[in-house]
Amino acid sequence: MSTTPRLAIDGGTPVRTSMPNYSKGAGALGDEERKAVLEVLDSRRLFRYQGPKPLSKVSSFEADVCEVLGVPHAVATSSGTAALRTALAALGVGCGDEVIVPAVTFIATINAVVISGALPVFADVDESLNIDPKDVESKISDRTTALLPVHLENVACAMDPILDVARRKGIPVLEDSAQSMGATYNGRALGTLGDMGIFSLQMEKTITAGEGGVVVTAREDLFARAARYQDQGGQFFTSHGGGRGGELAESFVGENLRMTEIAGAIAGVQLGRLPGLLDAMRTNKAHIVDSVGEIAGMQRRLVHDPAGDGSSSITWFLPSADTAQRFVSALLAEGVPSVQMYAGKPVYATASILERRTASGKGGPWNCAEHPAGISYRMGMCPRAEDLIARSVTVGVGPCYAESDCEDVAEAIHKVAAHLLPQ
Repeated sequence: MSTTPRLAIDGGTPVRTSMPNYSKGAGALGDEERKAVLEVLDSRRLFRYQGPKPLSKVSSFEADVCEVLGVPHAVATSSGTAALRTALAALGVGCGDEVIVPAVTFIATINAVVISGALPVFADVDESLNIDPKDVESKISDRTTALLPVHLENVACAMDPILDVARRKGIPVLEDSAQSMGATYNGRALGTLGDMGIFSLQMEKTITAGEGGVVVTAREDLFARAARYQDQGGQFFTSHGGGRGGELAESFVGENLRMTEIAGAIAGVQLGRLPGLLDAMRTNKAHIVDSVGEIAGMQRRLVHDPAGDGSSSITWFLPSADTAQRFVSALLAEGVPSVQMYAGKPVYATASILERRTASGKGGPWNCAEHPAGISYRMGMCPRAEDLIARSVTVGVGPCYAESDCEDVAEAIHKVAAHLLPQ
């Protein structure tokens, strides 16, 4: 007869009565952020270019991002999605174009491509749940204008083969590093390996301003276009110095996607916390992984560069989708933060994408004259993505975990596995 304690989901006693604090930068918000915000309020300069006392919090944040990531140029924006829209515009992506995207990502990646007027073309993933470089090459057409790899949940894509494909084909690479600020690949910061990179400062990200984003690039021409696009396009050129320059050679229609001084103040303080947050998550992830060890029926997600892993979560693949769903529910009942990323489905399963619906009701770029051949999506078109995400179980790792929290997480995983996986 089994001596394994009854699962909490079945009426047993849970390993924990409450979740550990798995928030990242949001959990570190404190007196420094408060002081920075009050400085902005006292200055009455909430907008980076206008007000009685110039503080230039956004400009300072941009300069600090450049120093931290080792890149010449940064443009702060109002959100990670805004950063994607800005970068795509800087690259000149628009009607008639195709952008290759991963089958597993947050919907914002796809929305930004569609809003730009281009068509997303989905590539399958490898066992890192990131875009598969081999499938990327197979999806390239004469309409491909950008490759958009996503570094999902602080884990790098296999960037060397992606960059090799891009260079051979002459296609720019935009890295969606929204979830992965500070993580690296072969010693270089994610977001700085391609032509452009973007980051998000949304509440759940490693560092946060509640909402916010930033675009980075080593190319002066792309920096100029990005800076101008998010500041209405043609009238001004945003500079690192916090001022607005005069008209340059090219004007174009843009948007207001600017970051506020309050967001810049919070982001600047949080950026200083980034190394400590990453160190803590790496320590805690290693503790949990070591304590869990190898369990039959649980295959850990591939990490292409373990030394650069941002370590905000641990993902395993289980034998079946049903088992994975039950495993997540059981862990939650035991007091452990667990989820199936994106409900265990590829991003194209989202109705708006699968059915090609935009707010206008007119089909957006899928029905425009620049795309005479059209393009359609269906379940089954990226089989590895559909299989892996459905069988995935992700456990959150927070920088605030105590050793006892890590041990509780490992204990709960062993407990659930003893009930749900064949031994």
